[in-house]
Amino acid sequence: MRRAWLMWGLGALCYLTALFHRMSLSVAGLTAQERFTIDATGLAAFSVVQLVLYAALQVPVGAAADRFGPRRLLLVGMASMAAGSTIFALTSAYPLAMLGRALIGAGDAFLFVNVLRLAHNWFPGRRYALVAALTGMIGGLGQLIATTPLAALLNGVGWTGAFLIAGVVTAVLLVIVGVILRDGPTGHAAPITTGEPLRESLRHAWRNRGTRHAMWTHFTLMGTFVSFTAVLGQPYLVSAQGRTPGAASGLLSVVVIGFVLVSTVAGQIGSRRPGARANLVASAAVVGALCWIVLVVVPGPLPTLVLGPVLFLIGAAGGVSMLAFDLARTSNHGHQAGVASGVANMGGFCFAVVAELGVGILLDAFAGRGVAASTAHRLAFGIVLVMALVGTFRLVRLHSHAGVRPARTEALEPA
Repeated sequence: MRRAWLMWGLGALCYLTALFHRMSLSVAGLTAQERFTIDATGLAAFSVVQLVLYAALQVPVGAAADRFGPRRLLLVGMASMAAGSTIFALTSAYPLAMLGRALIGAGDAFLFVNVLRLAHNWFPGRRYALVAALTGMIGGLGQLIATTPLAALLNGVGWTGAFLIAGVVTAVLLVIVGVILRDGPTGHAAPITTGEPLRESLRHAWRNRGTRHAMWTHFTLMGTFVSFTAVLGQPYLVSAQGRTPGAASGLLSVVVIGFVLVSTVAGQIGSRRPGARANLVASAAVVGALCWIVLVVVPGPLPTLVLGPVLFLIGAAGGVSMLAFDLARTSNHGHQAGVASGVANMGGFCFAVVAELGVGILLDAFAGRGVAASTAHRLAFGIVLVMALVGTFRLVRLHSHAGVRPARTEALEPA
């Protein structure tokens, strides 16, 4: 079992690196606007391109994980992120910077589903919910590093130095993974396939109510979390809440801490009491929506004693989203697990793409009409609120049907 934890740990470190790269603009957004001379839409476009590629690749990567094993795909993803971070560090031209973020998004797409496949290959099914949640927690630590620590690094060594260091660290981890990581206990796990075409696997997975429940879980809970932490949070906290960039970085850390702490607890609950997953997901969605109502409706600046808990709860709701992958796993046959996880994982990032691009466009439109920055940021966040309410409605509707076909767990037991 120690070897299993080592193999998963290497994969989880790759995921930590991916989450750092994904969220590295969370405290660098304002600096990026100055460096590349871009407006709010241009800033949002960095994250949108990154997340569009991430979401678009989820189903193909999930299918590849089922058929080819996770090790090779993790290496591809890490190489792409290392290259992207290096380009992003060295250029001051917006088109090249966009290419760097695109490579980061494409590489990031290879990470999470393949770490889950490692968990499937190395651990018994009863541990899956816990290991998936621990994976989310480790990823949350990567996001945490992308807040105050990254801000300190940017202040210390500058833009080029900070992102170049990130690229080098990623390349070093790539080499370690290439030398040590194995797909399964026998070295190379057998592909999980029945010869079923990808289209058929996707159709069967989507027809399964459990897969759709997993997708809406990720859409609602992870979508709101990513929308805030990826790029929108710092400008909002500075403009709408009147915080300094340093204080905004600290408040972003609060969101990520909520994610890290609750993802582990949610995984333990899902592992020990699968029947409680639907209640937990629906409750988290309602709480998260109420928090977004506060951010959008109440004029700022909010007292820290109010804003801090609201942000923590948004992060906590994001942590509950990790149950989406256990919902997908226990609702599908083993050879469809990667595809189902990919479908679920698309949910939150499709949410984030629409929300971030929409907020960026609205901010520029409000600025053109002379609307105060504080009011513009608050009203633009209404897009996130509306989407969160739609997702919450869908989860409440699905609540009574959640956990359909939970007996499929044995279909994913390691061979």
